[in-house]
Amino acid sequence: MTGLRSVVVLTLCAGLIACAGAPPAPPRHSEKQIARLATEMAHGRADARAKLERWAKDGDPVAQRYLGILYIGGKGVFRSPERAVEWFGRAAKQGDLPAAHDLAVVYQRAPTGMRDDAKALHWFRFAAERGFARSQANLGEMLIEGQGTKPDLAAGVRWIEKSAAQHEPYGEYLLGKLYFEGKGVKQSDTEAAQLYGRAAKAGERNAEYHLALLYGTGRGVERDDARALAWLRKSADANLPQAQYLLAAITWRGRYGVKADPAKAVEWLKRAAEQGYPDAEYALGLAYHQGRGVAKDPNSAFIWIERAARHGQPQAVAAMKRARALQPEGPPPGQPLLPLPGPQDKR
Repeated sequence: MTGLRSVVVLTLCAGLIACAGAPPAPPRHSEKQIARLATEMAHGRADARAKLERWAKDGDPVAQRYLGILYIGGKGVFRSPERAVEWFGRAAKQGDLPAAHDLAVVYQRAPTGMRDDAKALHWFRFAAERGFARSQANLGEMLIEGQGTKPDLAAGVRWIEKSAAQHEPYGEYLLGKLYFEGKGVKQSDTEAAQLYGRAAKAGERNAEYHLALLYGTGRGVERDDARALAWLRKSADANLPQAQYLLAAITWRGRYGVKADPAKAVEWLKRAAEQGYPDAEYALGLAYHQGRGVAKDPNSAFIWIERAARHGQPQAVAAMKRARALQPEGPPPGQPLLPLPGPQDKR
């Protein structure tokens, strides 16, 4: 979506949608003008906010979409998924496909009270049928996973192939994953590597991570530890938690030419753990428990391991059971959570 990334770092995928049968309504102002206003509004310019809101209320679909994005990010306004849905919906009903896609993403990822997989599927399908490549990828993924509908592998593969044919990076990544797993297509590490490579070069962080794994194992490509590490760093820098966790493990032990640095490893663990990645939460708890790479802190150790246990991390679950058996009421403040395995303990 042109200009959106300069407004706010989104947790949404960019996209679009239209109302049934209605031709797209032309914007009344250029996207460049609207993007500039949105950027100024995000930085607190009251005059920019007044103008953008006026254009949106007057019915400009692009202004409505940008206003929805600002409400999702809480930039220049209080964060409000409800208001975002309202503005995305107005734009979508006028045929703005990126707004329709964003609307679907909100329904797919919103907190429990707003989440609605059926509505997400509907809007992804609507935009996908009108040729919007990113929605085609998301629709295919939902169909394969059975989100909001019964699983339909064949239909899911077809939509993902349509997306990849338009060189949509997320579609190429998903198709590469299907080839790697041999799911709905003939298994091929080579095809997977090629698709991951194209998507990774376009900045798709999931593809960067999976391409790193292929280079690290020599599947579909010649093994190359330096390339594996380079792609892993790109994915971690793009804030993919599983990449951050793997990079933390490499940095902790000093592998692939990386110097062992527990303090740096803990920094990566924190970034992954703060996104709710269970293995990182558990490992961070152990680091605090043992005082490796970070100052020893029994309270923080307990908090992170308990969090990991709530997310189902098996070792954390076991650790909490052992702790509660010793201290049924939970450890008092300042007391360590015992007994816990060490970072390299395989129990």
